[in-house]
Amino acid sequence: MSVKGRLKDMSLADLIQIFGAERKTVAIHLGSEKGYGHVYLKDGRLAHVAYRDLVGADALYPLLAWEDGEFQVEPGATLPEHTVLEPAEVLILEGFRRLDESKVHAGDPREYVGDLESLSLIEKLLELGILERRDTTQIP
Repeated sequence: MSVKGRLKDMSLADLIQIFGAERKTVAIHLGSEKGYGHVYLKDGRLAHVAYRDLVGADALYPLLAWEDGEFQVEPGATLPEHTVLEPAEVLILEGFRRLDESKVHAGDPREYVGDLESLSLIEKLLELGILERRDTTQIP
């Protein structure tokens, strides 16, 4: 059974985190006026992303910026290739950092996501157990 929805109701980052936490193997197919993209998770780990002529992390970053569009989740999808080596949470944080930076450079303060959004995402990842707190006072 596939799941369908709109990105304005549930973002790509949310979808990746949910299916990652559930250790699911899925394909998330995305469509908008910007084109089509595909995100594959294997056993909950981000494994492949494709958007236009981009693959891997380079394809994920622009997809994370989509505020609207449609998605369809295909359970048990076959992975076409493996193009992502980094953990999803690292790539999501980098994607949001790039998005923040691009909005600041664009000069539109209304669209600035800012540090509070990043901190909120980090807290959410900590709550889900995807990230762990480290005691940095013990670092040699």
